[in-house]
Amino acid sequence: MNSSPTQLEFAPGVWRGLMQDLCRRGRGQREAGAFLLAHRDDAVRAVQTWLAYDELAPESLNYEYVRLETAAFSRLWEWCDQQQLQVVADVHTHPLGPGQSDSDRAFPMIALAGHIALIVPRFALGEPQPVDVSFNVYRGSGRWTSDFGRAAASKILAP
Repeated sequence: MNSSPTQLEFAPGVWRGLMQDLCRRGRGQREAGAFLLAHRDDAVRAVQTWLAYDELAPESLNYEYVRLETAAFSRLWEWCDQQQLQVVADVHTHPLGPGQSDSDRAFPMIALAGHIALIVPRFALGEPQPVDVSFNVYRGSGRWTSDFGRAAASKILAP
């Protein structure tokens, strides 16, 4: 994974499909998540698709929060290599608001400075829009910057 962009652009229809998929996987009762993927040779690095956590590790949704073991990351990198894709961000749902939990801050999915993590409130019920989510950038050494509302929406280009 290269350094992340300061914005995330989604290919047409991807945002809506992703939100519907997260809602379906969490069934309005539990967290669900995915890695957001772009073509490796795409200079813009627009999100083309996603790979859900439970596709990498079916047991990841058996807990109150999303949990991935090391083997899931090996499968992720192998899948990305086969598909010529790269991870540009991750996304997961929360039961209430879009703020990061203590475990989100302490254990980023990808602990590389510049990695982007989106958090979708209310288990992605009700067709969430970019203005509803948080846009969190890992700065390294346990530090994050987070944007909410219009500031988050300005960084998420989702036609």
